[in-house]
Amino acid sequence: MLYNKKMFNFKLLFTALAFISIMVLAEGNQLNDNDLREEKQENVKGKGESCVGCPRQLEGEDLRVAEKTLQKSLTKLAAGDGPVYQLVKINSATSQVVSGVLYKMKVVLGDGVHAIKECDIEIWSQPWLINNAVQVTFICPGEELVIKRHDA
Repeated sequence: MLYNKKMFNFKLLFTALAFISIMVLAEGNQLNDNDLREEKQENVKGKGESCVGCPRQLEGEDLRVAEKTLQKSLTKLAAGDGPVYQLVKINSATSQVVSGVLYKMKVVLGDGVHAIKECDIEIWSQPWLINNAVQVTFICPGEELVIKRHDA
């Protein structure tokens, strides 16, 4: 009977220590509301690397690469069946990894005559497809959606 009392006390002691350890670990790992808000904002803005596949705002060299990609697409489309636009200015640009790379840009375009317009352009590059297929979508206010494809 003495053996059973000692065993019971050992089980009780072990259970209590385990409970205390879990409580201490949980308390040390708690995030307050501000921490959660900051983490969410970081993922939305694309600044954190924890959000794989999220759009990220482009700047510096990444923005220059996006501009070159847009210029190349505009040149190829102008040499084919259009549309014919010249890039005036990029207001903002993001990139996102989605079965390839998807650039989304807010730009100012010229048509070579007099018209200047602000449009959203999406360039979706899928390099593993035949001829490195690139799809360019022009979304301009008051105009029909234009979707064109060209090789890279």
